[in-house]
Amino acid sequence: MEKYLIKNKTTMYTFITAMISYIIVYGFELTHFTLSIDEEPMDNFAQTLSAGRWGHALLRHYILPEPYVPFFTLMLAIIILSATSALSAKYLMLSRLQSMSFAIALAAIPQMAYQLEFSNQSDTIAISMFCSVASLVSLNKGSLKGCITFIILTIVSLSIYQSIFLFAASLLCVWIAVSAIKSEMTFNVALKKVVLFSTLTLAALMLDATLSKLVASHYNVMISGYLSAIVGWGKSDLNQVLNNLFSFIRSYFTFNAAFGMNSFPLVVIPLMAIIVGAILKRKSTTLIIFASIAVLLSAFLLNLAIGTGLPPRAMTQIPVVFAGIFIIAVVFYNYNISALYVSVILLAVGASASNKLFYSDYMARQADNQLSSQLINTIYLKYPSIDLSKTPVFFYGSFTPFNSWRIPTADVFGASFFEWDGGNNQRMYKYLSAANIADLKSPDTAQVEKSRLMGESLPAWPNRDAVALVDGVVIIKLSNKLSDYNK
Repeated sequence: MEKYLIKNKTTMYTFITAMISYIIVYGFELTHFTLSIDEEPMDNFAQTLSAGRWGHALLRHYILPEPYVPFFTLMLAIIILSATSALSAKYLMLSRLQSMSFAIALAAIPQMAYQLEFSNQSDTIAISMFCSVASLVSLNKGSLKGCITFIILTIVSLSIYQSIFLFAASLLCVWIAVSAIKSEMTFNVALKKVVLFSTLTLAALMLDATLSKLVASHYNVMISGYLSAIVGWGKSDLNQVLNNLFSFIRSYFTFNAAFGMNSFPLVVIPLMAIIVGAILKRKSTTLIIFASIAVLLSAFLLNLAIGTGLPPRAMTQIPVVFAGIFIIAVVFYNYNISALYVSVILLAVGASASNKLFYSDYMARQADNQLSSQLINTIYLKYPSIDLSKTPVFFYGSFTPFNSWRIPTADVFGASFFEWDGGNNQRMYKYLSAANIADLKSPDTAQVEKSRLMGESLPAWPNRDAVALVDGVVIIKLSNKLSDYNK
């Protein structure tokens, strides 16, 4: 009974530590909700079904608020992520200090910033991660019931976000390495675990693909070809694919990955310490080294599978790989107190990067709001009697407002709604509506074609003559370059 209570206290301490860590790392967005790119649609049901994320769509449709609720959605995500950290530490059978260090290190790489930026999926992503870890716990029971539960939980995880199952793959490798250090794992047992995991995961992937089509068909939604479109193998020259893969993976070890990921190359230090220590101690050497290297390589499993680099939001294994290699070294050398200090330093670095990312988005919205006001005011100054609820508006081209806080290597962070996609009318309309700036009427197909032609002769913004009322349509020429989305 006493041992059970100690374990429960460790889980509680880990959960609280994780929650404090996540609040520190994502505190700015938690207290300053900022509308980000892709957060402007108020209904994502059909879109997420089309992307094969039927679990996310159903959760949003029947249980969770659609598209999100400021503060609440992110706070819920943080709570679930904290529970995921605690469950992961429990699965790895770590001591209290080790569990706390692991939870802090897991939050210290702000890869999740690139997920939590999109509030319309932040809480469901956290649910997917929790299910992924819970599936491993079920698999460890070694029974038929455990295997069935694993498949069910993996399907739930896949149905929300397809790449999250690899989080479990990385965590499994960490567990094998930690168990080997404790002399609780042999190479044969580890191989059986990996084969069983792979077989059941393949079954879950096949079942999820079938269910995805069935659910989409039920709601009369067609599955998009987005996932197959990003596959690199077979679409380009083999050397080119390999070079692209090498360049992408190298960026994560040369401090050239997306902003906030620059702590990741530090995993090489504990990894080398593990390898050298295992060779010197000659204790389960092969398995410890093999499993530790497998943890590192698992960060890029999806890239190797599809033959291309991915945006930072899809690199969901990065945090568990980073924290996993760190904690393997901690267990190997039993540096518990020192590990806690190091993890706190890493957390400070990650929190600094993450909050800067979200602030760049916040400042982008300030710039967008200012531009929006200038555009609307110009319309009314030139045409005082106009009724924008009845007169269509067409945006020609794109415009990038000044944002001194924008970070070049931060993916969507800091981007403007008036520049994304090279100028996307539908995105601009939805942004202006979601931000309560204006509810603009879009032109019909014939008006769009005419506006594209008439807009050519107009000067570009910030020239106020960029705004013109032509044949019943307000044309706003943001730049001279049209994109396919300007329609």
